Formats: sequence, C-alpha cells, structure tokens
Amino acid sequence: MKKRLVSIMLTAAICVSSLAGCGSKPQETTAPAPDAATEAPAAETGGDDAEAPAASGDKLTVAVSIRSMSSEYHMQYVAGAQAFIDSLPEGTAELQVLPCESNDDKQINDIKALIASKGDNMILFVDPNNAPNITSIAELCEEAGVYWVSAWNTPEGINPMSYKYWVAHQACDGVQQGYDLAVNIFDRFEEPGKGKILVLEGMLANTANVERMEGLNKALEEYPDIEVLDDQAGDWDTKKALSITETWLAKYDDIDGIWCASDDMALGVVQALKAKGLDKQVLVTGNDGTTDAVNAVESGEITVTIANNGWLQGGYGVAYAYAAKTGKLDPSSMKPEERMFYTNGIVITGDNVADYKKEYVDSAPVYDYEDLSFPVARPMDVK
Repeated sequence: MKKRLVSIMLTAAICVSSLAGCGSKPQETTAPAPDAATEAPAAETGGDDAEAPAASGDKLTVAVSIRSMSSEYHMQYVAGAQAFIDSLPEGTAELQVLPCESNDDKQINDIKALIASKGDNMILFVDPNNAPNITSIAELCEEAGVYWVSAWNTPEGINPMSYKYWVAHQACDGVQQGYDLAVNIFDRFEEPGKGKILVLEGMLANTANVERMEGLNKALEEYPDIEVLDDQAGDWDTKKALSITETWLAKYDDIDGIWCASDDMALGVVQALKAKGLDKQVLVTGNDGTTDAVNAVESGEITVTIANNGWLQGGYGVAYAYAAKTGKLDPSSMKPEERMFYTNGIVITGDNVADYKKEYVDSAPVYDYEDLSFPVARPMDVK
C-alpha cells in the first residue's frame, strides 16, 4: 500500500495546482445502519440545468482540496477520487489536487482561481482547513454553479440545505471516535479505569478536534479516577507534538497515557517517549489509521488508532458531486439526512491490526460508486 500511495502522490504532484495565493476482524466505530428512510438516494434524474460534463470536449476537472500532501490520510482522499475517475469512461475527467498547507486563505484563493479557470466544468471535494472556510467556499461554488461535497469541518448552522450546489457533507463520528480512543487506553491501564493522562488536541477550531474532545470528555465523566495533567494543542503536527511531549516528560514523572487526537501527533509523541525509554510503557492513542500509525499499533508503540477510511470519503465525495453534475442526483429533492451523514471509522488495536493491514494496507478497498447509499452509516443531526 505504501508503494501505491507513493505512486498516487507522485501522480498527484504533477496535477497539483500552481495557482498563486495559496486477531479479530477490524471493528467499525459504532454507528447503527440507516433504515430505508435515511439511506442516501440511488441515482435519479436531476434538475433542469443538469448536463453531462465536458460537453465542449474538455475533460471535467475533479478537484480535491486538502490540507497537505504530506498527510497520508488526506492522500487517501486523493486516491479515492482517482479511483472514482478510473471507474468512468476513459477521458471523462482528470484530477487536480489543491493542497493548502494549513493556510485558510490559500485554500480559498486556490479554489477561487481554479473556478476562474474552469468555470462550471469542474466538481470539488474539500476538507476545509478550518470550519469558517466553508462559508466562503459555498459562496464561490454557488455563484459559479460548481457541484461540491465537503468533509469534516462546517460551522453549526451552515449546511448544504441552504445551497443548490453543495450536494452533501460527510464526516466520521468524531464524538464516538474520541470516546473509543479514551476507553481503549483507560481500560488497559495497570489499574483499569484509574490513571493520569495528558491530552494533545489538534487545531482548536477544527470540527474533528472539537468532536473528538467532546468524546474524550464524555469518557472522562464515566471514568472519574482518570486525572488530566495537562491539555495542549498540537495542531495536527508531528514536530509540535514531539516538542510538547518533551516538555511534558521533563515536568511529569507519573504518566499512564497520552490521548492524541491524530496519528501524526501520536507519532511525535512516540518519538519523545522512545528518547526517554518510555515507549510501550505510556499508552498512546492516535486517529486516522495512517500506515505508520498502524505499524506502531502492531509494534505496541501506539495502543489504538481509528481509521477514517479516506478512500471511501474521497471516492464517494466526488461520486456524489459527479452524480449531481450529470443529473443523476437532484440535491434539491434530497432529505437533510441524505445530505449530511456520518461514515464509519474502524477501531484498530493489537487484537485486529493484522486483519486490518491485510484488507486496507496490503491492498486498497474497492467500491461500487453507483451505490450512493453505501457510505452512509447514520445521518447527522442537522442544526
């Protein structure tokens, strides 16, 4: 799988915008299957202005706006989008990757510049760098008539139902993830349910971080004998996580676990622990299911991570936008629960890591993009 991702990264690098400005089977996180009333719709006839892409002979541009090409999880988005393109007739569409490198303005300006270049002969999948970006992106796409799908970050009260071209919004259930990570280490402490932990958050305004922290706090309410020694923001960055952890290790002698909101930060924590000979003694969580983190679970350096399955999110993200663009899906006729939904994550521990690697690391998952109900685990509460 690493070879596959490297190949995808090299291919994507060629297409990256140079625009200025910017033991048991793996278990999914608990999310009940939707009933018939909440399933995403099958393909249907779209609105009056629906048209086949590339009517002028130009390929449809499938744009993927991500935080960084150095993030394996975000490159899974790219791989999923490319897999969807590969499922279309040859010559139908081409991929363009817009990495914003954690810069809000660059993300918005890159999307604006691409729209200026392509007009409505494009679709977009975007993971907003921070939730407030979503409003500007929605306005740009609405004005240009660009169908698009978002993942993870959106402010409360801002959702696809207020827009014609914002087809859908998806995310893993971050609250459930934060809870599952916490419980998995709390129950493994030398004295189960009792211990001292440190908390490493991501970017504070990022929806994934907010939700995962909510899940952690829910677990802490259920485990009153867990003491939080400190809470810092690592901004999803490995080097920053390493530095914070080094400071912690110089300050605290008695640490049972370090709850990390992402794999990239968890790997920085592991580096700091190794330098002090504390790896495998202090329990560490991650989140995202990157290859390095999965290998660290296998070696015992990370206790638990949760794979978000970016292949599914990226592939079906552009599949939804494409279905709307080609008139097979009419967003205006979709129910709120069909346009805002959670996808399932997969909890990975030492118990099931071998099976997970066989299915997701040694090979890539294959999906039927005609079945738009497949990625829906359960609907979001629309606020």
